[in-house]
Amino acid sequence: MIKRTLQAILSKLANEDLIEPVNYEEGEYLSQEEINKSYSIASSVFGSGNVILIGGAALQNYYPLHRPKDIDVVVNGNIEEKKDLLYSKGFNNIKDAGSKPLFDADIHVSYLNLGEKKIRIEFYSSEGLLDRDQSFESLKKKAFSREYNGEKVYFVDPINLGRLKYNAWRNRLMNGRCDKDIIDLKKANLLDYMDKNDEYYEKIAKAYHPGIISKFKSVLSDAIHVAHQEYLKRYHS
Repeated sequence: MIKRTLQAILSKLANEDLIEPVNYEEGEYLSQEEINKSYSIASSVFGSGNVILIGGAALQNYYPLHRPKDIDVVVNGNIEEKKDLLYSKGFNNIKDAGSKPLFDADIHVSYLNLGEKKIRIEFYSSEGLLDRDQSFESLKKKAFSREYNGEKVYFVDPINLGRLKYNAWRNRLMNGRCDKDIIDLKKANLLDYMDKNDEYYEKIAKAYHPGIISKFKSVLSDAIHVAHQEYLKRYHS
């Protein structure tokens, strides 16, 4: 396995393209209806207008071909204090996910059963998600929305979505996603939505063509992720 991993690293380093990681994500792809319904239930806990979609569920609005397997939301409210209400609405196995590099937000992982489908949903606090001085209100002010059953489903604006994806890409050595986040942004042509004077525009544009150090970290991320999956298969099957 080590030999195969080293061969993969060398071959990917020699390739100028962005690196698509092996897809080990659990679960089934989610439809827009399933995302909307899950959002609606979460909104009933935190209050109308107090939930904003981020991640792949938000990206789908800019690139309809993108289909996420989980849902990430930022909420206006104390997640820990809402646990009992979340449980009563059908969320289960709610756990503190711990901190992530470059993200100081409180993050809780949960699962929601919709029919026979078990949907993974991560709740993020707005504090520490982007800039220290950024509030939920400032994030919502720039957010877009769509209608669902008479209520608004809010999703993050292109600039902040790009910033979140860029920061997630910078974390790739830890999260085993290689260049997935930058690939997502490129497929969605998200730079076309962004102000070229925004400081993150140039950062994201440069990330489309990673240097050798950045590329090595991305390849190493994939190698670590694959090795971890092999370990789980071998010792926990």
